[in-house]
Amino acid sequence: MTRWNSHEYYENGKKLGVEDDYLSCLIDHGRAIQEKKAPVIFSLAHLAKCSSTLYSDLHNFVSRKPRTKDFPYRHFPIKKRSGGTRWISVPVSPLWAVQSWIVKNILVDVVPHHCSHAYAAGCSPKKNAQEHCRANWLLKLDVEDFFGNVSEKQVFHVFRSLNYTPLLSFEMARLCTKLGKHTKGSRWHSDFKWVEIGRYYCGKVGCLPQGAPTSPMLSNLVSISMDEKLYQLATQHRANYTRYADDLTFSFASSSRSEVSAFKSQVISIVRQSGFPVNASKTKIVPPGARKIVTGLIVNETSPSLKKEYRD
Repeated sequence: MTRWNSHEYYENGKKLGVEDDYLSCLIDHGRAIQEKKAPVIFSLAHLAKCSSTLYSDLHNFVSRKPRTKDFPYRHFPIKKRSGGTRWISVPVSPLWAVQSWIVKNILVDVVPHHCSHAYAAGCSPKKNAQEHCRANWLLKLDVEDFFGNVSEKQVFHVFRSLNYTPLLSFEMARLCTKLGKHTKGSRWHSDFKWVEIGRYYCGKVGCLPQGAPTSPMLSNLVSISMDEKLYQLATQHRANYTRYADDLTFSFASSSRSEVSAFKSQVISIVRQSGFPVNASKTKIVPPGARKIVTGLIVNETSPSLKKEYRD
């Protein structure tokens, strides 16, 4: 994408007869967006032009029209390695196009928390596991339905943090989410004043779909506050903390089962306050002497290694 130039924008605006005060306001706003190293976009029509999509398509996606649980995604199940089924939601082509543009031009330069080791450049399961090598105690937790518990209201705040206007932030949040099943909690009740604009009203609040190109990085950015709280808690207890997508891992050089259990309660409280349910069946405390596995790698030694069954 061509970098926005305020002087060129001013000249073009004057040629179109736009008043100085309005132009100055737009230029100030454009500079505020540039400060966040994000592309300058002023409206949904502007986004459509940048992403080579149709404004009418984007407007319909934001309006949730037609309002069915499927549109505008194709849903299909895949089997999980741990058993059960995971549903994947793939957006229709025009929506995939604008989501991909948002990833490549906006989200790619936004930095997640340093404890996050997935969905960003330079991240890997190995780097995530390396942080926990040679630990005596390990605490592992799993967030249940990670993407599905991120609401469009949280996504809205991600785009607002990049200095996009409230209306455009709302519209991009709608473009990156789908109608979900949630009804309880303030995150799942619409109180946006913009829902009346352009017939945008929809009684339900959307969530991140698993299968959309925008969901991985948006889940990271929504989790920054939770990651920081967990990092601070871990630091207070001389523990290491990392998150690989929905897998949370804490390791201790020295501790006891009672201390790790008490620590676990504090972690679960922070995770739940952040809007995520914890999968109790996947919560584990691994004591000294036991084989410790983080993101599929053994971390008992100084460097992560593959499990024998995986190598075979």
